[in-house]
Amino acid sequence: MRLKARVVWTFILVLLMINAVVIAYVLTKSQMSQASSNGKSGEEIASIGKEKVTRQEWLKKMEDRYGKATLEQMINQKVVNQLAKENKLEVSSKEINRELLMLKAVSNNFYEDGHTSEKDWTEQIRYQILLEQLLTRDAVVSEKEAKSFYEKNKDLYQYDDSYRIRHIVVKTKGEAENVLKDLKGGSSFEAVAAERSIDRYTSPYGGDLGFVTEEQESIPALYIQEAQKLQPDEWTKEPIETKNGYAIIQLKEKLDGRSFSYEEVKNQIKRQIAMEDLGEKANVKTLWKEAKVTWFYDGEQD
Repeated sequence: MRLKARVVWTFILVLLMINAVVIAYVLTKSQMSQASSNGKSGEEIASIGKEKVTRQEWLKKMEDRYGKATLEQMINQKVVNQLAKENKLEVSSKEINRELLMLKAVSNNFYEDGHTSEKDWTEQIRYQILLEQLLTRDAVVSEKEAKSFYEKNKDLYQYDDSYRIRHIVVKTKGEAENVLKDLKGGSSFEAVAAERSIDRYTSPYGGDLGFVTEEQESIPALYIQEAQKLQPDEWTKEPIETKNGYAIIQLKEKLDGRSFSYEEVKNQIKRQIAMEDLGEKANVKTLWKEAKVTWFYDGEQD
């Protein structure tokens, strides 16, 4: 079986998680430089009884733990951007938006939090497409093979009406009515979900269920029925009774169902087929030599 779109989205998800670490590390590295210049490297930032933790110890631990991975990811992004420019490779907004739609509605890996926004997703999708273009620029995938893959996997390139829903689940109707009062009083849906919802799987994420459809048996039918009546960012005005208690739902976004034609996705399919054929060589590090990369960790065993 050829490489599935979900594998690609999982890879993008991992890259986004790495990017979050990169941001955290770069911020702490900046703090390290400022602390050094201000003579605060020995500053005490925590104490445990008589034991102390200095700023320098903390930042050194961050560098030891995340420094190599952070630098590697920074190099990877610069390698891809540099080689894409040299090879005159570009990614259109239309292509990025199509893959973002598929990420949301087909693979349902899309999320947003304090570290990852939709803009981050689009930037990572652009990076991933450019990387695939670079790695597969010499590959030849026939029209017949690509079309055969499309016909066998049409479900990867179509989706029904999808609703991105958040919910707050509480045990009693009275609690649900209090939730509504909080929301009407100006409290954010995400904050109330984190504080009050008994759904421990979604409460840390503001009650986000992701994009769901009518066909999903795990989602109460009433959720979809109510979501169809809402505008984005609106929530239900009355509690919804569920098997676990009572819920208030909020519609974040609706995607109208659609199918992508072969012509729309054939380049993506050809890249995916070529990437799978590359096997272990489908790795950004195979481009480092071409980009003339040297780095601090040269000579280390991976």
